[in-house]
Amino acid sequence: MNLREDTIRIQEQLGEYCRTGEDQELPGVTPGRLHHYRRLVSNVVGDTLRTAFPISVAALGEELWDLLVQDFFSAGLPQTPQVWKLPFEFYEYHENRKTGERISKLWLNDLLCFEWMEIEVHTMADRSAPDFITEGDISKDALVFNPEYEIVHLEYPVHMHPALEVAELKGDYYALLYRLPETGHVQFLDLSALNIYIINRLQEEKVPLQELKGEFARVAGIESGRYLDEALQTFLGDLLKRKLILGFIRK
Repeated sequence: MNLREDTIRIQEQLGEYCRTGEDQELPGVTPGRLHHYRRLVSNVVGDTLRTAFPISVAALGEELWDLLVQDFFSAGLPQTPQVWKLPFEFYEYHENRKTGERISKLWLNDLLCFEWMEIEVHTMADRSAPDFITEGDISKDALVFNPEYEIVHLEYPVHMHPALEVAELKGDYYALLYRLPETGHVQFLDLSALNIYIINRLQEEKVPLQELKGEFARVAGIESGRYLDEALQTFLGDLLKRKLILGFIRK
């Protein structure tokens, strides 16, 4: 059903007031009651963000966290009507504003991103995997990977250490977040660039490990041999136990 133009205008004015607190004259609103709408909306936004970013709240402290939320809210945001997407708008807003640099918390963007990705992976649409069997040979059989994952490239290892301890650890870090098929719980792995390369290539080629060992040896800069075989089998065996690898392609 299409709304009348004056109804849309009133809704927009109410939304603008709830975001900015600037006085609006709205028909049908009891005098002295308008501020309750803003308070209720502000509480929903604040509670949603606090739930989404518990590690960030703890790292920043209550006072600084509240300032970041108020800055976001009073700037005319959020815009999304979907409550679960509010954390992404919050992360994107402070990334674009370079808030971490302004408040001398250079790790902030990575931490917000990592916490948001946990939500995104948890709520992502189901991704199908090919049929697989659970018994096979890590080296000789093509592997079936859990498709419900995302990889995050970070400058600070906020996924491995308390945020207040990472200021001197700037570098290249990779976190792989994935969803367990049975429970939907989100897990994460700290991986090297080489680990990511191995996972991507095995999925792209859909061939057994033994057919790509030479390539992996060249990329790693080591000679193919017993050490490489053991390292690869240990790495992939761990992924199988953790359910990032679901099984083996049925022959």
